[in-house]
Amino acid sequence: RPPTPVIGLTDVTAISTGDHHSCALISNGTAKCWGTNADGELGDGTTTQRLTPTAVTGLTNATAITAGDTHTCALTVGRTATCWGGNFAGELGDGTTTQRNVPTAVTGLTNATAITAGDYHTCATTNGTAKCWGWNDSGQLGDGTTTQRTVPTAVAGLTGVTAITAGTSHTCATTIDTAKCWGRNSEGQLGNGTTNDRTTP
Repeated sequence: RPPTPVIGLTDVTAISTGDHHSCALISNGTAKCWGTNADGELGDGTTTQRLTPTAVTGLTNATAITAGDTHTCALTVGRTATCWGGNFAGELGDGTTTQRNVPTAVTGLTNATAITAGDYHTCATTNGTAKCWGWNDSGQLGDGTTTQRTVPTAVAGLTGVTAITAGTSHTCATTIDTAKCWGRNSEGQLGNGTTNDRTTP
């Protein structure tokens, strides 16, 4: 099928797709999401599927948005982050594993400049470093362990970070002059010439 316009969506500045949902950032700092909503990933206070864009409840001054498997996160003007949706592994970063159907503040994250959602983990850049939280079975949080984290946890030994992106179970970041990856490596997705998982960059 040819590209189809999204109904009723204007003034879009960014867009992100999750597993079965999509979200768009609007120029006035709000956001709209659509698709499946079984885990509250649309952020409208319900778990009702939406076939057209629906406003995220209470989200203002947003500057970036990212969709994971069943969760969504946004950055705000104040360089804090808020997340909503599925939270079985702590991917919302609020210190719990409780599902949230509306945006909920990420605990202890300040000066955030970028955010990315993987399947069940989330990472953000802050002051040239990175912090991650959520599922960590393959070391995708980069803290040297495979321990699940429900609040942001520093990625070990990573400095000078300029960008970050999360895959299903691995994460990569660029620094001033190179790229580093960590987490699952079953298909060589870390690019280090092996298929061994890595718990640090």
